Amino acid sequence: MPDKVVVAPYVCYVIITLEKIFHRGESCIAIKGKYNAHLHQIIRSFPSRVYSKTHRCFYCLYSYENLMQLKTLLGPYCDITVLGFEKIATEQERQSTSDVKVPDSYTEMLTRMRYSAATKANYTVQFRNFLSFIYPCPLSDVEEGRINAYMLHLINDRKVSVSTQNQAINSIKFYLEHVLKGERKVYYNERPRKEWKLPTVLSTSEVESLLKCTKNFKHRNILFLIYSAGLRMSELLALRWTDLDFERRVIYVRDGKGKKDRVSLLSPVAYEYLMHYKKTFGTTTWVFEGQSEGPYSARSVNNIIKRSAKLAGITKNISAHTLRHSFATHLLESGTDLRYIQTLLGHESSRTTERYAHVTRKGFENLRSPLDNLNLPGVEVNNDI
Repeated sequence: MPDKVVVAPYVCYVIITLEKIFHRGESCIAIKGKYNAHLHQIIRSFPSRVYSKTHRCFYCLYSYENLMQLKTLLGPYCDITVLGFEKIATEQERQSTSDVKVPDSYTEMLTRMRYSAATKANYTVQFRNFLSFIYPCPLSDVEEGRINAYMLHLINDRKVSVSTQNQAINSIKFYLEHVLKGERKVYYNERPRKEWKLPTVLSTSEVESLLKCTKNFKHRNILFLIYSAGLRMSELLALRWTDLDFERRVIYVRDGKGKKDRVSLLSPVAYEYLMHYKKTFGTTTWVFEGQSEGPYSARSVNNIIKRSAKLAGITKNISAHTLRHSFATHLLESGTDLRYIQTLLGHESSRTTERYAHVTRKGFENLRSPLDNLNLPGVEVNNDI
């Protein structure tokens, strides 16, 4: 009896062309060729694909991710030809897009409009990420459809927070409106709803432990000023001796957030420590100088707090801003009016200050949980555990 012959199933390979086209003013990937049933099903299930009657084919917006994903999905079932893309980024080239250069005109405009150092750094990083996403397409091809595709990438692929998504939007709008001098308009109809998160706050005993565990005298002065005056990190680092009014016991916060000056408290305890600190360290310009006689670094301040928190046994994830939150909450709990707290913190809107009312325990001592009103057995006589 002859051996049984096994015949391999016939696989019909076809040629699919991924071609660069411009459709309705946008750069797109046209998927052209004669599809078999399996390929047709794969293409129809591809996210964001649309059929064009004009070009008689399916297409999607161009992005490196879309191009690579199409090649990956279709490659096992057909031969693929890519047309019209001057430079198809390989994975190695894609990794090198971290070196994409933000135009000098972008950083120059940020400087001319006197944006803060933190905002300039944030906008530059966010805009560079956008340039990496659209690579190798030039900035001249930027249009709303491409920006919307980037927003979907941030949400679905990178899973960024609402805050980061809004920062990315602002960085792109800055380029379109201020650098290109385009017409000011709303480029996005669906900005994400802003998250409303309660701030992390330390109890007074935790703050006391944190300060006691900060043994270095200079470091303790740093934490004293943040907590006693509710300073932001940037405000602390920019503090000069001329900003301290020892006679009136106040701190002048110059050029704070929103380019606004304000006055905050100089506590008697912080004053005594600062007097001794000035005699000991002898700094002349900046209250807290770094190694190069410039302002102290933000990373060093947060490292101080992390080390002291570990020594104090504090398990909360805290930073310098946690001390600012604690300053506001403890003032509220001691009976200070919210309007005064708003002024001390430099909040433009009272709604920002009102969130501290959601974390304070003031008045909780007079409240009783409904569970405590039930006639339940004590844990010592309950054998159901």
